Amino acid sequence: MGGGRLDNITKWSINYFRSHYKDSTISGDQIFNYIYGILHSPTWRERYAKNLVRELPRIPLAKDFGIFAKAGAKLSELHLGYESCSEYPLELVFRGEGEPQKEHFKIGTKKMTFTDKEKSILWINEHFKLERIPIMAHNYVVNGRSPLEWFIDRYKMSIDKKNGICNNPNDWFEDPGDLVKSLRRIVQVSVKTVQIVDDLPDPLD
Repeated sequence: MGGGRLDNITKWSINYFRSHYKDSTISGDQIFNYIYGILHSPTWRERYAKNLVRELPRIPLAKDFGIFAKAGAKLSELHLGYESCSEYPLELVFRGEGEPQKEHFKIGTKKMTFTDKEKSILWINEHFKLERIPIMAHNYVVNGRSPLEWFIDRYKMSIDKKNGICNNPNDWFEDPGDLVKSLRRIVQVSVKTVQIVDDLPDPLD
């Protein structure tokens, strides 16, 4: 069997967008990015919040196709590359004497927790905390929680009551210090996402 590319954007859709915007160069990738940009539009999401709960999203034809296509391209690149993007400069504070060792970075039995109302300080374990987490990191919400909150919930020590298997997130990192890098990247993705979507116009204007 030969391999090949399969687009999820139909030819009908491509022709429809090209006809509406009078631009024969619009591609399937650009339409995908446009839709991804629309799906992140704060005004569109707020206006159709109730509809989105019970039916598939209806994509409007915004006045400026390019703005949403470019924003969607930036967002998809950012979200797909969350494991390798740049790190947000959170301050790492070590609670101990001397130089920290690799074992100090490991997650213990206690879940990572925020220690202030603004969620600007995160205790990783009894040895480390991350400070200066920006409010913007909590403004990007996916299914009711920020990516940072999803990360914290998943990266915790737990034991399955039925089979006794231990879920140890420390096994997921070749270097325990990579946990901090991952947290900083999650914050970076969230902040950059908010910056991009905040600049989007109302697609229905």
